[in-house]
Amino acid sequence: ASLALSVGVLLLCRHQASAVKNNFARVAHRGAAAIPRPTCSGAKKQQQRSIRRAGLSAVTSRWRMVRDSVRSGGVVPRAAVPGLDDIEMPDVFEPPSGFDLGEFYKADPSEGPNAKELENGNILRIVLLHATDQEANSLVWRCLGYRYDKASGTWDNTNVFPKWREKYPQPPDLIGVQRVYTKEVDQPVLRANQALVKSIPMEHKNGVRNFLFGLQGFNGLKMADLTPNKTRRAQCANWLLYYREALFGKTIDQLKQERAAKQEAQQEVAAQDLDIEGLRNLELRRNGSSARLATAPSPPDQQ
Repeated sequence: ASLALSVGVLLLCRHQASAVKNNFARVAHRGAAAIPRPTCSGAKKQQQRSIRRAGLSAVTSRWRMVRDSVRSGGVVPRAAVPGLDDIEMPDVFEPPSGFDLGEFYKADPSEGPNAKELENGNILRIVLLHATDQEANSLVWRCLGYRYDKASGTWDNTNVFPKWREKYPQPPDLIGVQRVYTKEVDQPVLRANQALVKSIPMEHKNGVRNFLFGLQGFNGLKMADLTPNKTRRAQCANWLLYYREALFGKTIDQLKQERAAKQEAQQEVAAQDLDIEGLRNLELRRNGSSARLATAPSPPDQQ
């Protein structure tokens, strides 16, 4: 027992001597002003957490630079941001095990969209890059009313929504099939995508969250993985969901009638509000007051 105790004390002293030696080596390497690090496991865990925070901060700051450039009217290439090429941003979604999206369903481009193309699963394939840029563009174009003329090899705009047809006689690139993000090349794509997003009413802005979250394990896109291509795909998917819920299967005349009825209902509500306010003002005038001079009643404790 005494021998075992002696061996244990010897090993403990040897370990402490090694720790002290390592600390002094750090001091010698960093200079006299350096402070030796503690060798406990808690300090190592804290150091690892600091490294992870620093990495996340770097990714976030680099993405903000790209985002700010997009909002200012152009998208910077990856090489223009120092260190951005070190971050892996794959353009092909790698699903986890047991996660099968299947192939993107596409119909004849000379015909209008059908219900199968507008299913949640098919729209999710656009978000997760299981459809090509041109396939995603083509589906949105056909929902806007463009039809492909096989004889001439061009897109016909006869059935396009009038205001959109006036602005875009030919279908614009909404995603950026060239993947060239200089201002000269990408700005028309950015403007067309913004016009598409602007046409979505407020009550349909969260279509991706309302219809696609939880589908096949999809829980949204991480900020560190976002690229201009993925962002625009998500925006096109949101517009497709709005089109399916509010516009699909309806003629332009029917949509005009619905809009007129909606505006009439809003006017009736506004008129009722005005009538209530008018009655209140009339009552105040009868009592010798006016809406401007009327004040809220004093709290009970001040009366």
